[in-house]
Amino acid sequence: MAPLRHEAVLEAVAAIRTAGVLGRSPRRARLLDYLIDRELSGHGEDIKPHAIAVEVFDRDPRFDPGRDSIVRTEIGRLREALARFYALADPELPVIEIPRGSCRPTLRPGPGESGPPPSPWPRRLAALAGLMMLIAIVPMLWQAHVRQAQERVFAAAARPIEEAPYRVLRVAVLPFRAEGRLEGIEDLAYGFGAEIATDLAAHPWIATSAPRDAARAAETADYLLRGRLMWRRDTLLAQLELISFPGRRTVWTTFQRIGDSADALQETERTVLGQIVRRLGAAHRVRPELMRAPPPRYAESDLPDLSCLMGIHRYLAAPAAPSHAALSSCLGRVVDSHPRYGEAWAALALLRLDEARFGRNLRSGPGAVASAWGDAARATSQALRLAPQGLMTLHAAAILAIEGPGRDTAAFQAHAARLLELYPHHPPSLAMVGLDLAAYEGRWDEGLALVAQALRLEPDAPGRFHLAPALKALMGADDAAALAAVGRLDPAGSPLERLLVALARARLPGAAPAGPPAALALAATATDAPPPPVVAGALFDRAAAEAFVRGQRYTPGLETELLRQIAAADPAPAAALP
Repeated sequence: MAPLRHEAVLEAVAAIRTAGVLGRSPRRARLLDYLIDRELSGHGEDIKPHAIAVEVFDRDPRFDPGRDSIVRTEIGRLREALARFYALADPELPVIEIPRGSCRPTLRPGPGESGPPPSPWPRRLAALAGLMMLIAIVPMLWQAHVRQAQERVFAAAARPIEEAPYRVLRVAVLPFRAEGRLEGIEDLAYGFGAEIATDLAAHPWIATSAPRDAARAAETADYLLRGRLMWRRDTLLAQLELISFPGRRTVWTTFQRIGDSADALQETERTVLGQIVRRLGAAHRVRPELMRAPPPRYAESDLPDLSCLMGIHRYLAAPAAPSHAALSSCLGRVVDSHPRYGEAWAALALLRLDEARFGRNLRSGPGAVASAWGDAARATSQALRLAPQGLMTLHAAAILAIEGPGRDTAAFQAHAARLLELYPHHPPSLAMVGLDLAAYEGRWDEGLALVAQALRLEPDAPGRFHLAPALKALMGADDAAALAAVGRLDPAGSPLERLLVALARARLPGAAPAGPPAALALAATATDAPPPPVVAGALFDRAAAEAFVRGQRYTPGLETELLRQIAAADPAPAAALP
């Protein structure tokens, strides 16, 4: 390689990217960055087709260039793009070439750099200009590198588990049963099982799901985990059983005396998790580098505080006004008593986000929604500081970044990528990130791919998993497809689910009801009253529905289409609404 200043080569790379000769595919730009980075770092001799396939194009380490021509094809296209660029390029720019038959680039001075050596002052001025250019380019290159890394995480999370470079086991976890008379034991049992499922999902070779029963689990899972938490003679006992399919054979079981403290329960959780992971890892010869320790949890709390925290799992599965009030009160008390309890801050953030996003169980008073967003932001900040790797923390941070008042797409992508990197096969996380990518960023292909993965992994997916496909179907002109898509939503679920069901049914021919009309009153979500039924030809409180959609701040195309369909629905006057 000719002696060239690194900043001059980076300047040439920036000019090539700006010229548009690389086309719209990010592959060529990623390939060029990789080749130049390896060459400038002194590792040009390591540039081989196999390394390019694995490190640039995310191919399996068993990549065979004889069967897959992606490297040869992309190198050829990049070579042609460079030739087009230098046909009209500034002659002062260094020349980047890829000789035929090779993957390694050659770097040489441009033809305009020949001639007598320049005087010192112009050389110094040129160096200063180059430094300024480098200062401007390096952040851009770094941002591009980060973005590409995030895209690789999203693509890997959406890839069917059958295509993973290692076997991914599917473990179904049934809700743990509670037995005995102890206040909050139902929350403790449900949360005990939910946290074990979450920690299992932190292993890239395990995909967890929550089927409705063992028979349903047998249709898709490799293993079923079930258990119960019992209160007997003033002490907690735990019994767990791991069953393999299709033979329905018990491969591991435990019966443990826990005690009567939060620390003992969390220690039992860590113990049984380790036993399960070791059992599965040994049975399937999982590579040591794929074995991960779950993120640590704060343990300095008592049993009532832990029971309160565990209640967030049941609430998120089935939000209800009475449990919301109790949970809001006790979580506030927990974070006041234990300000370093990161998981409790994350749970409080999710509760406040539920209020702010949907107006569900909203506290009374002026500015209630703005207050809920503010409380959610403060709780999320504390959770990120104290429990940065927690699943609930990353959920709250991602939702707040993209749906909150101060929308920050870069922060959303960072939190979402971190979430899917740490919990790559966790269906609720896949569905949440997929929906937000589609509805708030307009990245429908990537978002729907993540949702499709969530639906492949979760045999009994709740209605919220189907929101992105339903939104996509409603944006189309096929009324039958739209109705079929919303058929998987919960007509009595979140305001968005109820709205989409009503919009799809309003598109049916002759949808106007013959009898007294039913109403979809989104404004009622700010109260504890149950939502009214939705039927074909449902009438709208149009102002409330439009305000709800505008408050979501979806992509312009999605918002416009939803507002158009609201306007086209049955034009009942507001006075006709209950």
